[in-house]
Amino acid sequence: MNEWTGVILAAGQGTRMKSNLPKTLHTVCGKPLIGHVADVMRAAGAHRVVAVVSPAIAEMPELKAAIGDDVAIAIQTEALGTADALESARQAVGNATTLVVAAGDMALLRHESISDLVSTHEQSGSLLSVLTATVDDPQGFGRIVRDESGAIEAIVEEVDTDADQKLICEMNTGLYCLQVPWSWDELENLAISSVGEKFLTDLVAVAASSGKASTTSVQDVSEAIGVNNRIQLAEVEQAMRDRIRRGHMLAGVTIRDPQTTYIDADVEIGRDTELLPGNHIRSGTRIGADCIIGPNSILKDCVIGEGATIISSHVEGAEVGAGNSVGPFSRIRKCTYIESGAYVGNFAEIKNSRIGSGTHVGHFSYVGDTELGEDVNIGAGTVTANFDGVNKHRTVIGDRAKIGSDTVIVAPVNIGADASTGAGSVVNRDVAAGETVVGVPAKLIAQRSGSKHRTEAD
Repeated sequence: MNEWTGVILAAGQGTRMKSNLPKTLHTVCGKPLIGHVADVMRAAGAHRVVAVVSPAIAEMPELKAAIGDDVAIAIQTEALGTADALESARQAVGNATTLVVAAGDMALLRHESISDLVSTHEQSGSLLSVLTATVDDPQGFGRIVRDESGAIEAIVEEVDTDADQKLICEMNTGLYCLQVPWSWDELENLAISSVGEKFLTDLVAVAASSGKASTTSVQDVSEAIGVNNRIQLAEVEQAMRDRIRRGHMLAGVTIRDPQTTYIDADVEIGRDTELLPGNHIRSGTRIGADCIIGPNSILKDCVIGEGATIISSHVEGAEVGAGNSVGPFSRIRKCTYIESGAYVGNFAEIKNSRIGSGTHVGHFSYVGDTELGEDVNIGAGTVTANFDGVNKHRTVIGDRAKIGSDTVIVAPVNIGADASTGAGSVVNRDVAAGETVVGVPAKLIAQRSGSKHRTEAD
């Protein structure tokens, strides 16, 4: 297969979305529509990808985040139709000899369909090839008109169809493969429509008139679904979610109730992991093998190690080590790392902290900006008071320390290895290794055997 360049047409206004956000930046399964199209272009083997956008979207940081830095941007200065949009990409396309053109809202398009179209295009020696779909109700889509031999003659938009053409069930998906430089020459010669725009579909009749237009049909008609309003956005989301779930199940993941399990597009899940009902597994999440997730857990941009269990909890921007158990009803926030062999129970919140192996944060606790060593026990109701009203401060607790129930640690504080605090203590100064402190504020009452005993007077 020869090298080809992909062009994504995404300069439309998307007015039917009734949104301040450009249509192609609306998300499906955690990724903007245009991001899905860029990904499928890459997966199909595009040598280069160009996105044609309006001036309003070109400078939005969300665009680059969606399509990646490797996608070139071309600007269609005025909304003058799809043919004009493709012409706007001419400089960015460079010396490409073959173009694959797709609409920016074709989130369900598969890379296999692109490859099939390119292969048909090359084998037939066509000037233009188009991907079609046959559906029961092609309402709103252009119809594929064929001659007596079955060859494509033209694409007729629904508004222009006559009574017979309206009954045609084969529709245009909006995916084209074009030969360059023929395309540039013919685009310049296309007639301007009554609404002042030039349409790419008119190029089909030009290629067909010389007998050099071809088609290939998509097997999964859902690939042809575009997005023009919020209803269609929801339909595409539902179809994508079903595709994602099926993919994970076929790869060895158990999903107990697919209809209540939501998985975003770029999620990775290891085999023999079990997803219980009600989970939302969002973008950026990697789950190892043999895990149990749920019911009713929310995971986002996190790493869950092999064999971990996350029960009815929220984990975001954090890493949970292999074999760990979290929950139920706990929240693990950004920049937290829970080492293998640790345990987080119910109603705990942990933020920007490291939890050492063997450490237990059992219940009803807040651990923020904290370094917990190994085999530490955090009693119920413990709070690290990390914010003084202006700045955040860190707490460091050494190995094997025992923090009594309802302890408040007023950071910045260092609590040494093997130290203890009494229930209800307020710790506002450092506690040396092996010391036991109690009270409000906490005072020394004991020290490990062999150490000098300190009193309050000290």
